[in-house]
Amino acid sequence: MVDLNQIKVLTWDIGGTVFDWRGTIQDEVGHLAKQQGVEVDIYQFASDWRYGMFDMLAKVRKGELPHMNADEIHRKMLDIVLETHSDLKLSNDERDKLNMIWRKLKAWPDAPAAIEKLRSRYTVVPLTVLSWAIGVNCSKHNGISWDGLLSCEFLRQYKPDAGAYLHASELLDTDPSQIMMCAAHTGDLKAAMDAGFKSAFVYRAGEIDPTVQSERRSEEPTVPLETFDIAATDFNDLVEKLLS
Repeated sequence: MVDLNQIKVLTWDIGGTVFDWRGTIQDEVGHLAKQQGVEVDIYQFASDWRYGMFDMLAKVRKGELPHMNADEIHRKMLDIVLETHSDLKLSNDERDKLNMIWRKLKAWPDAPAAIEKLRSRYTVVPLTVLSWAIGVNCSKHNGISWDGLLSCEFLRQYKPDAGAYLHASELLDTDPSQIMMCAAHTGDLKAAMDAGFKSAFVYRAGEIDPTVQSERRSEEPTVPLETFDIAATDFNDLVEKLLS
């Protein structure tokens, strides 16, 4: 059993855990398809864009591609996705505009109030592979306040490489054992635990789609919930457990 009195910092995954990327992307692409009078599989479009970004990020992490932040990767991936979903026709300017939807992701309804409550006891900071600009803009868009924001674009490595968590620990001037990673993604949590962090899993319905074939799938192993220090059914449950 984790001693919550020893936890000083909660670091957060935000893409999927705090912000509903799938719902936001599907709504925007569906709107564009309706404007053009074409049929687009918005679920698959969103999946291809999101998971393709992680596949490209994996190549950046391995040094197979030059260093890029999430904005740049999303934009390159969008061109590839539009080749598959070819009924949707977008100019370069329209593609640039669509790419900016990642800076306007909607928060899950139970997230903003929960995060504010947790700040009463802990230092609460995103630790995200998304760009700093995405993190800031999405947070402002949803009225969420943090105690800081760490983007892997400025760290030694991208998650889930150990260097991302350890560099974050150094910047926070906090021992890894006093930091708890909060996420809906088991791969992120397991990597954080390997780096010495504590872990809190929060369930987000539909966040992981086992039917999508991607290099990303290997980073989301099926893990018994008792593996993690805290396992919550939603944000309200997480707050109750972390403030008990």
